[in-house]
Amino acid sequence: MGLTREETESLCEKILGLVKADDAEVWVSSSEDLQLRSANNDITSNGLVQRARIGLSVSYGKRSASISLNQTDDATLRDAVEKVQAMAKLAPEDPEQMPPVEPADFAEPLTFSEATASMTPEEALAQVRPVIEQARAAKVESAGYLERSVSGSALANSRGLFVFQRETSVGFSVTARTAEGGGSGWASTQVTDASQLNLEPVGERAIEKALSSRHPEERAPGRTTVVLEPAAVRDLLSLLSWSIDRREFDEGRSFLNGLVEEGEDPIGKALFGEKANLISDPLFKPAPCGTHSHGLPLTKTPWIENGVLRNLYLGRFWAQKLGVPPQPGPGNLIMPGEGKSMEELIGQVEDGVLITRLWYLRMVQPQSLLYTGLTRDGTFAIKDGKISGPVKNFRFNESPVNVLKNLVSSGVPTRVLGSESDMPVHAPPLVVSDFNLSSVSDAS
Repeated sequence: MGLTREETESLCEKILGLVKADDAEVWVSSSEDLQLRSANNDITSNGLVQRARIGLSVSYGKRSASISLNQTDDATLRDAVEKVQAMAKLAPEDPEQMPPVEPADFAEPLTFSEATASMTPEEALAQVRPVIEQARAAKVESAGYLERSVSGSALANSRGLFVFQRETSVGFSVTARTAEGGGSGWASTQVTDASQLNLEPVGERAIEKALSSRHPEERAPGRTTVVLEPAAVRDLLSLLSWSIDRREFDEGRSFLNGLVEEGEDPIGKALFGEKANLISDPLFKPAPCGTHSHGLPLTKTPWIENGVLRNLYLGRFWAQKLGVPPQPGPGNLIMPGEGKSMEELIGQVEDGVLITRLWYLRMVQPQSLLYTGLTRDGTFAIKDGKISGPVKNFRFNESPVNVLKNLVSSGVPTRVLGSESDMPVHAPPLVVSDFNLSSVSDAS
C-alpha cells in the first residue's frame, strides 16, 4: 500500500543524486483513499483511489524553481531534474530564498493505525449499513460519505535531512432529511484508528435532528447567545489559526493590529476571554498530527492561554530577519473544555439559539477577521434553559475573535469533521454571548 520507508528513502537518494544545483529539496507522498458514498438510503458508489506525487525544488543561490511529477522511472526523473535546473538558472533572484533546513530529530508520530490501513471495502460497508437502516426505519432520507485515508510522506534535502511519516484516518458524515424536505440534520466523526469507529450514534444524531427540525418558525435576527456544537466551533477555530502570523502583524496586515496600541507586542496580552484556551500538540492521541512542518519539528505549543496570546506563527525568513527561532504553525488544534454536558450548556441559556454547524464561510473584513456564513442542518431556539423548537436558519456575520472574547462556558471536546479545513481538531461545544445572527435564511 503505497511506498514503504525504504522505497521512499531510496527514491529520494536517487533524485538528489541526479541534482547538480547548489541545493535541493524533495517531497514524496503516496496515498490510498477508500471512499464510500450513500444517498436515498442506499449505497451509490465506492472507490479506491491511489495517488503518488513527487515535488522537487532546486536553487542556485537566490534563484530557484520547482517541478512536480507522478512517475518514478529513471528517464522521467532525469528529465525532470534537467528541466527544473534549467528553469532555476533562468529564474529571477528571490531575496527571501532560504536554504534547506538542517537535519533534526523528530518525535515518532501517533498518526498511524494498522487497523485503519487494513480496512477493507466490506468492513467500511458494514459500518455504514446500520446508519442506512436507521434512516429507513425512521422514514427519513440519508446521504453519507465515508473516507478511509492512508498516506505516507517524506521530505529530504541536500543538507542530509530525511524524514518519513505515515498517517491514517477515517472520517464519516451523514445528512438526514425528512421526506417533505422540511427537516434536516447532520452529524460526523473522525478517528485515527478504525477499531474505535462507531457510526450508529452518528446516524442517530443526524436523524433526531432531522425529525426535530421540521416546521421551523422564524426567529428575529440580531445579537444573541448561542450554543455552538463542535463542528461549528472547529470551523471558527480553523479560520483563526490561519491568521495568527507574526509577519502579518509586523507589517500591519493582521487583525491583531486592531487589538493593541501601535508599537505594542500582542504576545502576552489578554486579547480574548479568560476561558479561551487553544493549543496544538502533535502527540495528542485523540487528534494527532505529523511531528514536523517543512522539516521543522512540531512540539506542543500554546497559542491562547486563559485569554492571553502566547505564540504567533513565524516563518523562517521573517525569523531570520528578527534574529529569533522560527515557530511553525499548528498541525492540529486542541481546545480543552470544561466537561459540561449539552444539557448543562443549554440549561445556562435563558433565550438563545442552538447551532449544529456552519456553512459557506467567507471573509468579509480581514482587519477584524470578520466572516459571514450560514447555519445549517439543525437550528433550534432555546428558552428558559430548554430547546423550545426549530427555527429557520440564519446568515451570520461574526469574527472568531469575538467568539473567544464572548466565550461563556464549554462542554466535552470531541473530534468531528468541518467544512473549512482537514486539520485534526478536538473542540468542545461552546456557549457564546452576543453572536451576530444578521438575517434569516429560508434555506432548510
